[in-house]
Amino acid sequence: MTVMALPAHGHWAEDARGEGRSIRVSTHVEKGLVNLSLWRGETCVGTARLSPEDAAGVVAGLSDGLAAMAVRPRIVSPEAARVADLEARLARLEHQGQPLWRRAADAVTGWGVRAAVRSAVSPRR
Repeated sequence: MTVMALPAHGHWAEDARGEGRSIRVSTHVEKGLVNLSLWRGETCVGTARLSPEDAAGVVAGLSDGLAAMAVRPRIVSPEAARVADLEARLARLEHQGQPLWRRAADAVTGWGVRAAVRSAVSPRR
């Protein structure tokens, strides 16, 4: 895994849903990359490294979407409240710590390591 140093220049945008979500766009001129990173509070939870051509495609897509939204009135779906509620519930679950599947995997892995250590130190019969 390669870690790229955070450049001094970049742009932050807060997620409209809140909950500490944000995105950071940073350019790495020396590597010819644009990095998009997703954040939850002070933790980076995902990144995408884009070539200049791919980044230009993302910008074009954003521009097209913004232009379409500018000419149409905002429509709020009847399901918008339900989606917002589900997203809030998911955010609360994410803040509770490790998901159940991760705790179970860690427990199984830990059990396997402990069993291997016990078998390595215990005399064989």
